[in-house]
Amino acid sequence: MPDLEVIIFNQKLKLSYQENEKQRLVDAVEKLNKNWDKFANLHGKVSDKKIITLISLELQDTLVDIKTLEDKLYQSEQKVEMLKKELNKNNEEIFNSEIILDELYDEILRIKKNILKN
Repeated sequence: MPDLEVIIFNQKLKLSYQENEKQRLVDAVEKLNKNWDKFANLHGKVSDKKIITLISLELQDTLVDIKTLEDKLYQSEQKVEMLKKELNKNNEEIFNSEIILDELYDEILRIKKNILKN
């Protein structure tokens, strides 16, 4: 496995990665460092550990939000499936009603024809 030297939270690290995951690793490192920079006003005022804890809390909150969105998406997909089934059922009822109406119309025409014959 190849290695990549990165700087995360102002610390140089050497990370091993799968070749097909290099870009994903680079993106993750960039995002972590952007989070680090968001707390630049705290650098030198509080410990790096506290800043990392704040970043971890923020990331955890984001994960909870993502889970909530996934749950809402799943519920929406379930509702769409239920509505599709209901729509199919309604379409079938409409089709059957149209057949009945056609049969009734034909019957009315037969009756009308019989009446006109007499």
